[in-house]
Amino acid sequence: MFLESVIENFDKRADKEIFVEKRNGKYNSISFSEFKKLISGVQKEFEDINNEDRVVIFMENSPLWIASLFAVMFSGGISVPVDYLLSESEFFNILRDAQPRFILTSSQNFEKAKSAAENLGYKPEIIDVNTVIPDDRELKIFLPLPDDVAVILYTSGTTGNPKGVMLTYKNLNHNIEGIRDMKFLSKDDRFVSILPFHHIYPLVGTLILPLTEGYSLVFIEKLTPTDILSTIREQKVTIMIGVPKLYQVIYHNILIEISKLPSIKKGIVNSALKLFKKINAKSIQKKIFKQVHERIGPSLRYMISGGAKLNVEVARGLESIGFNILEGYGLTETSPLISANAPQNKRIGSAGVPIKGVEVKIVDGEITAKGDNVMKGYFNRPEETEKVIKDGWFYTGDLGYVDDEGFLFITGRAKDVIVLDNGKNVYPEDIENEILKSRYILEIGVFDEDGVIKAIVKPDFELLIEEEIDNIYDFIKSEIKKTTKHLQSYKRVREFKITDRELPRTRIGKLRRFMLPALYKEIVD
Repeated sequence: MFLESVIENFDKRADKEIFVEKRNGKYNSISFSEFKKLISGVQKEFEDINNEDRVVIFMENSPLWIASLFAVMFSGGISVPVDYLLSESEFFNILRDAQPRFILTSSQNFEKAKSAAENLGYKPEIIDVNTVIPDDRELKIFLPLPDDVAVILYTSGTTGNPKGVMLTYKNLNHNIEGIRDMKFLSKDDRFVSILPFHHIYPLVGTLILPLTEGYSLVFIEKLTPTDILSTIREQKVTIMIGVPKLYQVIYHNILIEISKLPSIKKGIVNSALKLFKKINAKSIQKKIFKQVHERIGPSLRYMISGGAKLNVEVARGLESIGFNILEGYGLTETSPLISANAPQNKRIGSAGVPIKGVEVKIVDGEITAKGDNVMKGYFNRPEETEKVIKDGWFYTGDLGYVDDEGFLFITGRAKDVIVLDNGKNVYPEDIENEILKSRYILEIGVFDEDGVIKAIVKPDFELLIEEEIDNIYDFIKSEIKKTTKHLQSYKRVREFKITDRELPRTRIGKLRRFMLPALYKEIVD
């Protein structure tokens, strides 16, 4: 089990650098032995914890976040990671449901945690981990059973009825084994922490996996594009785990730089891009686009994408420049991986093949999965658990198909499908992906209102100003028409509005489509 591997690393790799943290522009390293002392220091704060106790972790990504997680795991408790950016009322909803005994937080979030817990009807103990002193005593280690709940992750904190997904040690371990089986990581790999740990995708991919295998994890001081890329370069990061929005921004900026080249050079570069979209010659591609790799990260071996569907055009574009893109698919309820593309077996546009130990079948167009990755259930919600787990099969709510070679393709979310009056089905993501081929459009959200397909568009205003485009609305209208002219008429956007704000998304980058009609009305008003 992964916990035992982490324990072994404390002795076998005691002096190895496991974390690199940037503070005030300077990098500081933390070894396995120092990390062990951090865990011990946190453990001292709740020495009488039992295996039914739930412990909320409510803070920003940091080595202390990870120390808190393992302190709870080694003590036998159940961790409840929560997004520290939630409002007090949203946090209260989760606390009311989880009923934690302890809340581990940072100095920055202590007052919010204290205020949110005031009306619970009991007083959970709130611990500021920034005041914890590392301790060199032996760790208290409780080795759990495979079916014991390791974490409860809340899929929604924005309503009065959040759902807690109970994931066991067996669930988490299954995903680690599945990644190992893909055989694409090397002992010298270095990961970078970009996504928040309260979400299952980075929790497994950028936290548990590196700690288990002994890979270094680099923290970014400020989550700005400049700081992300400079940290990746300076720390020789080899594995970047991100979401489609991140890769879309990277690719968009590359295309903008290409558009600024002198016409002859630009023609050569665009011809090379077209050629390399048809053939795979990574060593040649990296030489031709050396400047791009130097700017983004010459040491990067893989860009891993998850959390939402990656735009095919973005994936092909980055691949043609010489980057290796690996896309996977999963949900919180499946710990998260269901399928993934491996370097030696991948298909751009697909979600890959099921990982080892996972079965996938399509039931009435819906993707279902079975395996040791499927959650134990929703916390205190047996009826809702029964709705999604039937005879061991988890019903994802996503639509898709499996081709003859076993590759899984996602076509959309069941609840997002637009059914028109003529009975035709329209998948909003398909329309969005076509329109995003325009380099003048940064974001688009498509939705249906009273049988009319509408959209909210966020253009690249800087580029429009730079190219002295005055009538932005008419220009964007022509871009939408140009990029969707090949689609059937019923799939085309009939009305749209322009915004300068980012579209509503989850912290992991998924578009909150249900919020688009209200935003559209707000823009109109």
